[in-house]
Amino acid sequence: MSISAPILHQGRAITLRRTIPDDAALLYEQMYCNAEFMGLFRLNDLVANEEELRERLVKRWEVSPIKSGYLEMLILHKHHGAIGIIAAADYIPLHQRAEFLIGLFNPKYYYAGYSIEACLMLGDLVFNQYKLHRLYAYAYDYNHLAQKALTSGGFMVEGVMKEHLFDQQKEQFVDLHIFGMTVQQFRQNRRIAKLSRRLIGRDITDGENHS
Repeated sequence: MSISAPILHQGRAITLRRTIPDDAALLYEQMYCNAEFMGLFRLNDLVANEEELRERLVKRWEVSPIKSGYLEMLILHKHHGAIGIIAAADYIPLHQRAEFLIGLFNPKYYYAGYSIEACLMLGDLVFNQYKLHRLYAYAYDYNHLAQKALTSGGFMVEGVMKEHLFDQQKEQFVDLHIFGMTVQQFRQNRRIAKLSRRLIGRDITDGENHS
């Protein structure tokens, strides 16, 4: 049975669509076989092979993101194709919050601005469509680029959890930096408003002006 992947958002250059079981080969090669990527995206999240990943995607597809608490999307560029992954994870309905995750497969795209457009679209989804109250993110102590990107994108630094995770590959403990953004902070962020008008075509901070 063929599964059609739904497009959840479109910007000027980027499209976000939900991942499906047929993405297993791509994700296995670009993510799980890429130690550098996983070292920045999510430590210790391992799969043995492509088939195991496919089974995970099948199970995820059978449950709505609201029930599973996990919404994962491919970042698709209009010319380069799939360039990364973005997600809202650990969604808790009672608290109306979720964890923000993003990763680009190839370092050559880090400074091209594609992640900015993808982040704006996720913010539009979670705050305007899904009506979340809070989005938070973690960055490993050594991932200075992510820390800078999060603060530039409107997230506030909320603290550091010392030696909070153990890196199985490097066999050492890692500090975890915490960032957060509430819907009020999102609505009041003039930089997000300016960037979204340029990259998405409208001011996503305006709660009355969303699709």
